[in-house]
Amino acid sequence: MAKETRNWSHRFLAYMDMIVNHPNYKGLPIKKKADGSLSWITTAKTKTGKERIEWCLEKADELGIPRRVGVYADVMLAIHPTKWKVCQTCGKEMSLYYHYPNANFVKALNKEFQAEFTNCDHIADIWDFLIQSGVRQTEIADFLISKSGLDLDPSIASKDEIIDALELICRKGNKKLLGPGAMSNFPDRFDGFHTYNRCCRSSQDKGRSKENLKSYLKDRRAYEYWSDGNIHAANQFMGSPFFDGISADHIGPVSLGFIHDPRYLQPMPVGDNSAKRDRLLAEDIEKIMEIYHRTGVYPMSWYSKLIWEFISENYKSHAEIVATVYRDALKQNMTNFMYILWSILENCPAIGEDFLEQKLLAQHYECFHYSYEFNTNGEIISQHPRHFTDRNQKEMERYKRIAIESVYDYNSKNNRHTKNDFTDYELSILSSLCRELNSQTNYDDCYHMLVSLVETMEHRIIASL
Repeated sequence: MAKETRNWSHRFLAYMDMIVNHPNYKGLPIKKKADGSLSWITTAKTKTGKERIEWCLEKADELGIPRRVGVYADVMLAIHPTKWKVCQTCGKEMSLYYHYPNANFVKALNKEFQAEFTNCDHIADIWDFLIQSGVRQTEIADFLISKSGLDLDPSIASKDEIIDALELICRKGNKKLLGPGAMSNFPDRFDGFHTYNRCCRSSQDKGRSKENLKSYLKDRRAYEYWSDGNIHAANQFMGSPFFDGISADHIGPVSLGFIHDPRYLQPMPVGDNSAKRDRLLAEDIEKIMEIYHRTGVYPMSWYSKLIWEFISENYKSHAEIVATVYRDALKQNMTNFMYILWSILENCPAIGEDFLEQKLLAQHYECFHYSYEFNTNGEIISQHPRHFTDRNQKEMERYKRIAIESVYDYNSKNNRHTKNDFTDYELSILSSLCRELNSQTNYDDCYHMLVSLVETMEHRIIASL
């Protein structure tokens, strides 16, 4: 057992530690082995297994959950602090709710929308992908409601309302459209769920994250969710009737460092958007500059700001190299930045995620607290506190999870044309940053090192233009 544990993902080991020490599991029996590792797995017939069952039944009484078939699953889902579980094998986090399409439903989705979804794609991600592909929200709503028999009006029901209702009817066993990211397995596993997730349930699923569509979705998140801008408003605007039947194009591609914000989105036919990809043209810069001067919303994320300042000052006199030299400079900078994030996560496993969340992601949490209304230019004309349900109130955690996993996906792709190009000096700064993070918890000092590294990298790229 100890030998197997050494091969477990370090993210799963951190997850185990978090769960065992969480107050929700106080009193739930677990033993430590001679080497100090946790005996996460047991069986119902062992003394520990029987004690876990008794604990769970008492917890059911405390929570008012009836002692009936399925009580173990109900209790362990109810007390789980995040409702997302890390996979023992690959470290991927997946929802414990019924959020993933089962085999027949995947076929139906792919046939209806000419897509290539898999059984590891979250239903909310599928919705977002279809919206970005130009599918009308009412078409998606009508399909899901018709398939599930929900008593909802597709013309007025929201994404959250439909997904919540669909998840509940599937979890309670009335429909077989969606399944959970990890199956219930109590008392065998301490947290009540199989150690491996749906992503690694069978040998053929282990490579899911490398499939073309999945990679596309993850790449989009890596770009969008590490961007500046009002990211929740941008997502909401992309799903608004303004883009019904047409795709939402980022005037400044987020893959080049531009922000994810409603003011920098424009309608574009799906085919034209696919052809544009991450191209940057002089006329795009003209549009970006006009929006910036009109709205005051800065168009570029912090980690590409210096390069953008150089481009915005020089593009008129060098329009012929905007689509090549300037675009490539931004692309190189993005690749380097994503590698920096990956290095922090890999080399600082105990503290890296928390550091990146506190210093880079948390600044965007506030925008999730509101719902927005827009004019046709994507400008926010009103906002009001957002209505949260039991399953969307953890959206900030989901935002963090997607951002972190996107970094791993971005850096795991071995077919990228643009490779990181750090100098020895820059790599030494990155190593020093990781050492500082591992030796202290002064995030401000480490953040200043991160900013200094990024600026050094940008200045070098600018000097080469």
